[in-house]
Amino acid sequence: MKKAFTLIELLIVVGIIAVLMGTLVAALSGGTDAARAARCLTNLKNLASACNSYAMACTHYPLAGSAEIKEPDLDSIDSSGVQFIFTEYRGWLSWDSRGAYEGKTTSHVASGGWFTSAYNQTFDVRQHALTNGALWRYVSENADVFVCPAHKKSMRKQNPLWSYVMNERFGYDTSLGEQAIPYDPRIRYDGLPRADRVLMFAELQFLDNDKVEVSTDSGSGIRNDCTLQYNHNEVIGFNHPNGKRGLFAHVVFADGHAEKLMIPASPSGAGWAVAPSRGDLEDLTEWLCQGKDVSLNGSRYEKLND
Repeated sequence: MKKAFTLIELLIVVGIIAVLMGTLVAALSGGTDAARAARCLTNLKNLASACNSYAMACTHYPLAGSAEIKEPDLDSIDSSGVQFIFTEYRGWLSWDSRGAYEGKTTSHVASGGWFTSAYNQTFDVRQHALTNGALWRYVSENADVFVCPAHKKSMRKQNPLWSYVMNERFGYDTSLGEQAIPYDPRIRYDGLPRADRVLMFAELQFLDNDKVEVSTDSGSGIRNDCTLQYNHNEVIGFNHPNGKRGLFAHVVFADGHAEKLMIPASPSGAGWAVAPSRGDLEDLTEWLCQGKDVSLNGSRYEKLND
């Protein structure tokens, strides 16, 4: 006579299967996160390669944001001297919302109403910014290069068309003061010292990232567009979980090499939280944008050179 399973034995088997299934799901989830992070890293490398291809073809890097450049109008020289005109130059993603610049000659930088936000503008305006950007044809018109899969997954309702921001040092740093004289903000391909240390692209902060404070603007102002404006205290987006040890972000530098930045976690009442303060992240972002060497010392990044 065959011996049947007892109820206790059956429950033990079911429990073992449940544990194994949980382990498998966790492993598959981690693998998916890793795949998304790997794709994000590849995107940044492709964007940097496109920027350098553009720079070699045009002798200067693309602008981090569309700008009006004041130039002499050689066709209108008269007795009063040389006249000046403003010419709109597209950024890597264009803020030219289907002719918004036409006839506008009053400012060096586009009005906030013409900014293209990653979240707060209509789809057709954002789509125009993407396809009218300086890099569109240099990535073979492949829209997937601009979006991190983890970003798309976490922001389904917003349907982001890009996940990255370009260092404002590339032609959009307005800290030089009033642009009352002819000024060309473009950086020549051979004119960037320490290209291996100047950050070119970083990740935009995801709006649902509750591990790091995200400053947002409900309008179309400086937040969440396509330029990393460290002068306005914007920070690199640390969007990828590193298990329970913290978060990491991908950045790519002007010479095309990429790095992974880590920020460790510390215990909190709700589980874990990111250790560095908002001010620490602002400092880190500024140093990388300016081409400084940094080192992680415990939970804080420190600047190694001036």
